[in-house]
Amino acid sequence: MAMILKAFVGKLLDKLSEFIWGEISMMRDVQDELKQFQRRIERLSGYLESAEQKRHEDRTINNWVVELKDVMYDAEDIIERCMIEGGILLENHPSTLAVRDTSSSFYSPGFLQFKHEIGKKIKELNDRLKEINKDRSKLPALKYTRQSAQEGRVNTRQTFPSVIKSDIVGAKIEEATQSLVELLIKEDNKKYRVLGIVGMGGIGKTTLASNIYNNKIIEENFPIRVWVCISQDFSETKLLKEIIRGAGGNYGKAETKAELVTCLSFVLSKRFFIVLDDVWEKDVWEDLLRYAVENATSTGKIVITTRDRNVAGSIVAEREGIHRVDKMDDHSGWKLLCKIVFGDDDEEEEISSLKEIGVRIVEKCDGLPLAIKVIAGVLRSKERSNLEWNKVLQSGVWSMSQLQEQLPRALFLSYEYLPSDLKQCFLYCSLFPEDYRMDRDELIRYWVAEGFVRRTQGDTIMEDLAEDFWRELIGRNLLQRVFFADLSDPAGNCCTMHDLLRSLAHFLIRDESIFLGDHEQSPNTNPLSKLRRLSMVNTGERLEVPDEIKQQKCLRSFLVWNSYETKMVENVLFKKLRFLRVMDLSGTRLESLPDSAGDLLHLRYLNVSKTEIKELPESIGCLVNLQILNLAHCRSLHTLPKAITKLCNLRCLCLQWTPLTHVPKGIGKLKHLNHLEGFVIGHDDRRDDEGCDLKELQSLSQLRFLNIQSLERAQPSGALVLANNHSLRTLILNGKQASICTREAIAIQRNDEEEAITIQRNDKIYNELSPQSTHLQELKIYDFFGTGFPSWMMSPSLDVSFPNLTTIVLSHCKSCPQLPPLGLLPHLKFLCISEAEAIKTIGPEFLGPRASSAATSFPKLEELIFEDMENWEEWSFGMVEGVGEERRGAPKLLPRLTNLELSSCPKLRALPPLGQLPQLKSLWITEARAINTIGPEFLGPCASSAATSFPNLEELQFVRMPNWEEWSFGMVEGVGEERRGALKLLPRLSKLELQSCPKLRALPPLGQLPHLKSLSICGAKAIKTIGPEFLGPRASSGATSFPKLEELRLSNMHNWEEWSFGMVEGVGEERRGAPKLLPRLRKLELQWCPKLRALPPLGQLPQLKLELSSCPKLRALPEGN
Repeated sequence: MAMILKAFVGKLLDKLSEFIWGEISMMRDVQDELKQFQRRIERLSGYLESAEQKRHEDRTINNWVVELKDVMYDAEDIIERCMIEGGILLENHPSTLAVRDTSSSFYSPGFLQFKHEIGKKIKELNDRLKEINKDRSKLPALKYTRQSAQEGRVNTRQTFPSVIKSDIVGAKIEEATQSLVELLIKEDNKKYRVLGIVGMGGIGKTTLASNIYNNKIIEENFPIRVWVCISQDFSETKLLKEIIRGAGGNYGKAETKAELVTCLSFVLSKRFFIVLDDVWEKDVWEDLLRYAVENATSTGKIVITTRDRNVAGSIVAEREGIHRVDKMDDHSGWKLLCKIVFGDDDEEEEISSLKEIGVRIVEKCDGLPLAIKVIAGVLRSKERSNLEWNKVLQSGVWSMSQLQEQLPRALFLSYEYLPSDLKQCFLYCSLFPEDYRMDRDELIRYWVAEGFVRRTQGDTIMEDLAEDFWRELIGRNLLQRVFFADLSDPAGNCCTMHDLLRSLAHFLIRDESIFLGDHEQSPNTNPLSKLRRLSMVNTGERLEVPDEIKQQKCLRSFLVWNSYETKMVENVLFKKLRFLRVMDLSGTRLESLPDSAGDLLHLRYLNVSKTEIKELPESIGCLVNLQILNLAHCRSLHTLPKAITKLCNLRCLCLQWTPLTHVPKGIGKLKHLNHLEGFVIGHDDRRDDEGCDLKELQSLSQLRFLNIQSLERAQPSGALVLANNHSLRTLILNGKQASICTREAIAIQRNDEEEAITIQRNDKIYNELSPQSTHLQELKIYDFFGTGFPSWMMSPSLDVSFPNLTTIVLSHCKSCPQLPPLGLLPHLKFLCISEAEAIKTIGPEFLGPRASSAATSFPKLEELIFEDMENWEEWSFGMVEGVGEERRGAPKLLPRLTNLELSSCPKLRALPPLGQLPQLKSLWITEARAINTIGPEFLGPCASSAATSFPNLEELQFVRMPNWEEWSFGMVEGVGEERRGALKLLPRLSKLELQSCPKLRALPPLGQLPHLKSLSICGAKAIKTIGPEFLGPRASSGATSFPKLEELRLSNMHNWEEWSFGMVEGVGEERRGAPKLLPRLRKLELQWCPKLRALPPLGQLPQLKLELSSCPKLRALPEGN
């Protein structure tokens, strides 16, 4: 990461002031040297902005900047070292400061020696800075600029949309998408087909591929869809594992390439679609994936994106299978720029006034969408005026000659317009591997540890400010937000860096930081500069650093990636890296850290998560500057050294999924902790009182994130544990683990008195945990064993106590008979309730009291999940019985719910009127074993012809419903009446699945659903006949049954004998009616239907692909097929 002089000097001056007036430098001659050094830096600071801008064009200025940066780095190292060692000296000899006098006779010999060393080092720095100042006078091109303290800093009040608008603009990309989708779904007899998307970097290959990947037709045609990025130094085994996981498979213990290829072939058992993004070499296909695809049990299509047409030509067999992405035309470029800069603003006059300059800026971007997007990020941060936009247009950066040819000047311009604080953060991202998915919180911790975030005032902490930096980089399109398809990160808190932006950052950091890939062993750097940051891939069994870097002895960051083979680190290594501030050894197989780790006195960030580490050295207590310690997922680590309580500057401690017996007493002394994850209460050995209790939390007033483990071992204290914490955002409470619960349940059942005492104690503990923070956003409670939920959750003023709560998970709260009134929460978006064994009824109490007709229950809830509710019998919305009354209340309940999942609720007898939920898009009902009938009450009230049931539902699944016998839409019997109501029922349903419903006797008229595209019925063993009632009423020749159905799958229908379209017997009559039936059906799949004797006439369906399996009584296809 390249030091940004202006930002670094500001931080150094703050540190200098603190040091000058501190106890350690109170000797007058030392203070004089320090003040002189401070004045020289202040005089130089006015030239820094000019020097940074001109260094890329003038080698002499660049060399001057490199030398100045070296002095700045060394100055910070020396001052910090003095503060650390001096602090230790003062702590050990407090009598040194008993008398304050400038006479040296009052100081101990050790302190006098230390003072002498300080003075010598500061004088050396002064001499170096004096020489640099002289050289500056020989550089007339440098201009002096005076800037206010606030100018150039990030405006933390400026916000960007949390979800960036779609990049899809212009007719070209839509046409290309449609053309390629049609090519991909076209039926052929080939096992697989590869299509290539080719174009230069930043031109939109990934955007086009993403548009195809997310196309609904692709989703419906390919049950398996996988997206993988292929970095230049990809690992074959990691890539195979990623594809297997993406395809929904499990590679188990397979580790070798041969084992994984075989596993992948087996996993690709359904029609698959794979995107290989950013392919650099043909070997990824020829030597790795082709064999797996050729031997897959199903057929599929592959799309590759690449910059190299030769690579595409080597992989893609047909010339027409290669699509070249052309540059974006200026009109589409202007539309893209407007979309990002103006968003939804409808300021036509303002847009029109800026169009001329805007189009000229777009022209300079040379048709590259990436360049347009990052320039739009610059313009969005500026005033919307011709003057400000013209400054961007006239910038000299557009004609900069020193930049690498393949890097668009627009990218560098967007970097130049970043505030200095953000420049550092942006450049640091290039130390991550190519295409790496960076977690927001982890990235923020790196930035804080590196000192990129200045100390803040008031309630705002550095992590809050760093989060603003992250949002602004996202908003400027310099980082790209990633949303995972599996909802592992529904909030989009991960991001990637485009490879062109990463290349730009590597160009800018080349003198100070380096990323060493798989085959790179030594750095190639400027001899005038020193490397301060090193990022390495595959370090081997022994952790080693290139000799050149060890000799320089000034490394600040050391990051290790993809180094699972690394087991050893030698004592001597840390002794040569004593200025380290960041060290990430996560994911290695290290078993221990050497004692010399305690000598890394500058260390702020230590990550040894996901290692085999068995113990930490007691010397870790010497790391007085350590801010972040990550020990999560260390499965061999069972104890922590007591010295961990000496880490007085610790801000983040991660212990999650590490099997600790206890956490040493004294954690409450770490006043700066704001993130405490996996905090273990008590001790595994209950006779041992070494573990922490809840009272340790009372003094931790800065906590933003708190995850507590083994709460059942706590003792009630009689006070509110979190009373002093008003900033808590995430609270996760964990009681007994499942295995412990199972083991102790037997013992407790034998002793009712002990059970009562345990429950009462748990009630007190959880009531004392009452969070007092109105900022709380996320609450999760696991394995709670009490008489009911805590009183602070059952309060009728829940909405006042927790106005910002967005996520709740309640899991295995097995003895709570009633749910809290969660419907009161005004901003709740996600709710998951599982294993609530004592819940029998969910009714109005769950919605919360609604005193007036204006009240709304769950006003913002988007996703609701009930899982493993073993004793839940009744679910009621609790409305007035009259149909009219119920309809009038409907819009006030769950108005934004889009996803609802009911899984393993075996005693639930009936469903409430879910059809009245206005925004519901996905409904999954699994293992509702007690449901016998689903009828009109499920659809909701239909008192008038204007009513619509499930108006926005797109996906509906019923799975493993063993006692479900009847499904009725419940319409008036007359055919005409039923037709008039048809369009008001499930008008947008596109996918319907029925699986393992063995007693379902008949199907409702699904043919009348206007947008149904995919229908799968599996395991409906009681159905004997499918006839006209399945198609729906057709009172006139204009009616069409299943107008948009494309895929129909009927399987495991063991008693199904007859399938009839129910037309007039004459073949001619039947043929004339055929075009009105299933006009778009492309695929019909029949499996395991042993009694089916004949098929209806399908001859009028020219696009149909018919797949038959295990239907022994089908002897021939009907005439005309």
